[in-house]
Amino acid sequence: MLGTFNLWFGWYGFNCGSALLLDTNTQDQVLALAGVNTTLAGGSAGIVALFFNLILLERYTGEPFFDVKYLMNGSLSGLVAITGSCGVVEPWAAVVIGFVAGLLYMLGTWGLVKLRLDDAVDAIPVHMVNGAWGLIGVGLFASPARLAHAYGHSDHVGFFYSFSHGGADATLLACQLVGMLFILGWVMCIMLPFFVWLDWKGWFRSDPLEEIVGLDTSYHGGLM
Repeated sequence: MLGTFNLWFGWYGFNCGSALLLDTNTQDQVLALAGVNTTLAGGSAGIVALFFNLILLERYTGEPFFDVKYLMNGSLSGLVAITGSCGVVEPWAAVVIGFVAGLLYMLGTWGLVKLRLDDAVDAIPVHMVNGAWGLIGVGLFASPARLAHAYGHSDHVGFFYSFSHGGADATLLACQLVGMLFILGWVMCIMLPFFVWLDWKGWFRSDPLEEIVGLDTSYHGGLM
C-alpha cells in the first residue's frame, strides 16, 4: 500500500511536471488539468477493479471480500492509462479512461492465469495493456480546447470530437495506433531473443521443489 501511494504521489511530478516543458502562456492551466485528470483516472480505476473483483468473488466463491491488491494495481492501471492524455482530455474523459483501465486490468490478470504466464506483480496488465489503452485514449478523447491550450492548435482532435469539427477525422487515433504498434514491434525485436534464450537455458527458473516450499524460505531463509 505504501509503495502504491509513493508511486501515485510521484505520478503528479511526472504528469504535471511535463507541462513545464510547454512553450505556451496557458501552461498553468495544462498543469492543473493534468493533476486533476491524474487523480480522477487513478481513483476511478482503483474503485472499478476493487468492486469488480468483489463481484467475481461473490459469483464464483460465494465469499466476497475486499482485496486491496486489486485496488492498488487498479489505481496504478488508471495512472498508466491517463499519462498520455492527462493534459489534453476533459475530466469526465479521465474518469472514463480510468473506468476502462480498471476493467482492462482485471481482464489482463484473468488472461495471464489462463495463459499460465508468471507475472508476480501484474506488470503486463498494468503497464502493457493499459499503456496501449492510454495511447488509444488520446486518439479518442483529445479535446479541441485542451489541445489548443497545450499546443496552440487543434488541427486533429480526438475521434469522438471530430464529428463536430467537419466530419470524422481519425488522424490522431491512427497516429496513436501506429505508435503503439511500433513500440510493440521494437520491444519484441529487441527482447524476444533474450527471453527465448533464458527460457531455453532455464537460468532464471527456480527449482520446482523450492517453489512448493516457498521461495522466501529457500532463498531468503525466512517466512517473512
